[in-house]
Amino acid sequence: MLLSSRDNVGVAAFDCLPKGAVLQVDGGDVVLRDDIRFGHKFALREIREGAPVLKYGQSIGIARRGIAAGEHVHVDEIRYIGESNTFSIDNSVQSAGGFEALPGMFFGYPRANGRVGTRNYIAVVSPVNCSAAVVKKITRFFEDGANAKNIDGVVPVTYGGGCAQAFNSRSHHVICETIAGWIDHPNVVAAVVVGLGCETVNIKSVLEKIPEQHQKNVRSFNIQDTGGTKKAVDYGVNIINELLDALPVFEREEVSVEHLTLGLNCGGSDAFSGLTANPALGIASDILVSKNGVAVLAETPECNGAEEYLISRCVKSEDKEKLRGIVGWWAEYASHHRVEMNDNLSKGNMEGGISTILEKSLGAVAKAGRAPIQKVLNYAERIEQSGLMFMDTPGFDPVSVTGLVAGGCNIVAFTTGRGSLFNASIAPTVKISTNSEMKNRLSGDMDFDAGVILRGGSIEEAGADIYREIISVANGKQTKGEEQRMGSEEFVPWQFGEIL
Repeated sequence: MLLSSRDNVGVAAFDCLPKGAVLQVDGGDVVLRDDIRFGHKFALREIREGAPVLKYGQSIGIARRGIAAGEHVHVDEIRYIGESNTFSIDNSVQSAGGFEALPGMFFGYPRANGRVGTRNYIAVVSPVNCSAAVVKKITRFFEDGANAKNIDGVVPVTYGGGCAQAFNSRSHHVICETIAGWIDHPNVVAAVVVGLGCETVNIKSVLEKIPEQHQKNVRSFNIQDTGGTKKAVDYGVNIINELLDALPVFEREEVSVEHLTLGLNCGGSDAFSGLTANPALGIASDILVSKNGVAVLAETPECNGAEEYLISRCVKSEDKEKLRGIVGWWAEYASHHRVEMNDNLSKGNMEGGISTILEKSLGAVAKAGRAPIQKVLNYAERIEQSGLMFMDTPGFDPVSVTGLVAGGCNIVAFTTGRGSLFNASIAPTVKISTNSEMKNRLSGDMDFDAGVILRGGSIEEAGADIYREIISVANGKQTKGEEQRMGSEEFVPWQFGEIL
């Protein structure tokens, strides 16, 4: 694959290209000097030491040494060029067009506060690690399901921290807001908060983040006040049974897709993430936004190099400045910890053919399509308007999606090339494969194959099909992760403060 006429590297789009193969590219021959694995790059012509390596028509780094035509081009040949790189992406904002026939309605669960759920969960929540074991013991009593009244399950929301930190610090507030966002979520119809009794992130500090009128079906207790582990488990089970008895029978109603809030995330990325799944998801995102729905891009470190492009898409001047400030904060944060954004790359990313964070970012920002950014959100901030949003989160998938769900995302679209098995317990997660080989290998975990694009399929058609899949899941179709009841370990709030 040749992605731009400016590029000096090509990508092996099918299987392995063997050493010695002669490829015809742009009317000339390239003789491969190495075996080129699926998804990996090779030089189309000589690249001199210090010259930019170009993919998508953009610089993804500079050559560490002279590279001959036909050579494998990867991490040993490319040097990350630091924070000074800025992509010259066409920033003209376009609206999704030609998709009027796609559904503008779905069948969801309207709530009294005006939001709409795609599922009905009872959440049992530990605001501190000390009560996590009790929470898990309580939910095990309901493992066989609680689908009477169309309840989708009783799920544990357990946190590994919650103490030994400064009370009322920024980290403390963010953790409380995140937990509160999961309790006061359109997919949660009731919640039980189980504390220990002496922790910093406690029941009071969490519940004061939730409007009192939203706490009708929220119960709470501390283990120390209840008499220990066994009594606390019995007490919690009794509370859930009482809640189940009091809850109505939930029925789906047809509502506008303006009530869908879609979290956009990628994980276990490979070289095809930016060629298939992410741009196709960008089409689906644009379609949803064009119908007054909400889509939310996140993972700030994985937008490295595209910051000015995203800033230019912000509608409001205050959001432009806010996003510029967020970018500056991340630069200082990385410098303070003596790391660089390129350290975001995982071994799996590199095995999949990605050589620098700049190359990864070019794919990651494609998830957000071309719509204008209506608002820049803090981590876990509640989403209260339509359109495309940007939320400041780390790139680590569980932390990123935890913040998106806390903000109110009632469905998640998650692209992967290596095969991430991520699921959010209370928000159905549609997993989209970048290539068909991985989809076939992990068929029990993937919901949609964007690898059809590599076989001649259209990105626009794949995007429309992803949108249809999102609507089907919002209507109640179970994802592969839901079928296997995955997601109970993926609640990971962003904890960036000191542990004392």
